[in-house]
Amino acid sequence: VLFGALIIISLALLLRIISWRSSFSAILFFATLWLLIQLPSVQTWMIKKVTEKISKDLHTTILIRHIDFSLFNKMTLDSALIEDTNKDTLLYAGALKVQITDWFFRKDKADLQYIGLNDATIKLQRKDSVWNYQFLADYFSSSKKDTSKGIELDLKKMVLSNIHFLKKDAWRGEDMELHLASMQLDAEEINLSKKIAKINSIEFAKPEFAITNYTGRRPPPDTTEAIIKNDPLHLRLNPAGWGITAKTINIQNGSFKDFKADGRQPSKYFDGTHILFYAVNADLKNVILKKDTVTALIALSTKERSGFEVKKVTANVKMFPEGMEFSKMDLQTAKSRLRSFYAMRYKTFDDMSDYI
Repeated sequence: VLFGALIIISLALLLRIISWRSSFSAILFFATLWLLIQLPSVQTWMIKKVTEKISKDLHTTILIRHIDFSLFNKMTLDSALIEDTNKDTLLYAGALKVQITDWFFRKDKADLQYIGLNDATIKLQRKDSVWNYQFLADYFSSSKKDTSKGIELDLKKMVLSNIHFLKKDAWRGEDMELHLASMQLDAEEINLSKKIAKINSIEFAKPEFAITNYTGRRPPPDTTEAIIKNDPLHLRLNPAGWGITAKTINIQNGSFKDFKADGRQPSKYFDGTHILFYAVNADLKNVILKKDTVTALIALSTKERSGFEVKKVTANVKMFPEGMEFSKMDLQTAKSRLRSFYAMRYKTFDDMSDYI
């Protein structure tokens, strides 16, 4: 009823503006319109019209059940669904909350004080060289190159809860899946335009990560290609050129699974083609990503399904596209202890499957 009344008032005021050209009526009209937009029911109606238009253009389904936002700094979104062109879920978000400051007044810079995402599912899939989200990238890409600087976004806090991420790559022959109970990120600065991230802390609770490898549809690579070189102008590990530092990263009760779909049951002993580490607890300090190199001080403990247990491992880690190095290492198991230095060398990280 209130929604209908406000619409009638707005139309009446609009007619007055047209007929009388009264500045006072214009002020009343825009004030009423501003109040109208503040109503959650009006906001949901507006977003419904927008998603219906985009769904029709894309020949797929985009739904947002409810939205509530302030024009200046806050937005809450409930039950959002985006399907791909095969009518499969691309993204579902149970609840998304955003708190932003200064953008309305400064226009060119915004501080994302808080992002919260609950009960979300993300499914990326492909059977050929094209991913199922490409139609969205094509739709929202600009036909004209934008040379303007754009809005500078600076993220401070992020909280994720009950997240499921699935990446099915039938073209390459590798599926990745992540179940995450929660993640809390506290940052001094994450600047998207400058590609700088200065993170104070990240805490992961029950991250369950799995990789499954199988024969993909992609033709075998050309073995006559030139030798891959570590080119600082063409980064492989960090192609976007981000500079990232993190003071602490904590992982609580995580797991890592790496299975090869070879059609046989895993051995009850350690099986390099069926690896499952659980009870992963780790602390990483002074994590730095600079160009194509990651360095960190790690302390980790875990157990493997075969009964093998890593009671503790500490090391200064250095990882780059052609290798990993563990210096000042101290690795303790139930019946052994390795210390000093360990390194692995390879052409690409994909060679790790041959190593294991």
